Amino acid sequence: MSLSRFFKDVMNKVFAYSNYELVNTVITLFQLRKLRYWAFREIISSIGDCSGYLLDLGAGNGSMTRFVIRNGLRNRPVILLDPAINGLKSAGDLCPGLVDRVVGVGEYVPLRSGSICTVYTSFALRQFNDKPLALLEVRRVLKRGGSFIVLEFWRPDNPLAHAVLLFYLVFALPLLVSIVAPREVWDYATMRITVRNIGGISWLRELIRDLVGNVVSYRTYLGIFLLIRAIKA
Repeated sequence: MSLSRFFKDVMNKVFAYSNYELVNTVITLFQLRKLRYWAFREIISSIGDCSGYLLDLGAGNGSMTRFVIRNGLRNRPVILLDPAINGLKSAGDLCPGLVDRVVGVGEYVPLRSGSICTVYTSFALRQFNDKPLALLEVRRVLKRGGSFIVLEFWRPDNPLAHAVLLFYLVFALPLLVSIVAPREVWDYATMRITVRNIGGISWLRELIRDLVGNVVSYRTYLGIFLLIRAIKA
């Protein structure tokens, strides 16, 4: 089984449960709303005079788009793209007529070139099988001047911080998840695989700059959460 198929199956199981939002709140150390608000502000800033669709890449159950809509982004069409059918099904109540759901992967986005105003991804890029290919796809579908916004949980550059993160993922995270959602312990244990097999935060920022466009906004929190916005020239 390929790595991408493995994570697709895992996320289909996760979205079949009702504790998804609670678990994500816990594993982000109760900072989920704050982090989403950072991304929301960048999304609002990005659309400006740009008309057309927004793309939620790796949308899961649409939780980031739901947050964006609830906080004021209305009357803008959004496409939710994700390989996990269960997640997309659970987003079926999101603004019918404005929100479209598409089954697909980030490495092969089934959309026209230059058709998207803003692409945003929330805690999903880490799981893509071929991250450079996914970033090239982001650039392809973006309009000139369009923005790519990444909110992620990523491997720190500092080796000591990385060791602390691995300790958290291997020991503390399973304990926390076992308290709030015992059936999902194994599913979330796969997070340590995604963090162990990627470059550091600086690597990602440079990769986005090289493959998507100029990085105009960058911030980190607790050394492991990051927000990046790049603009396609």
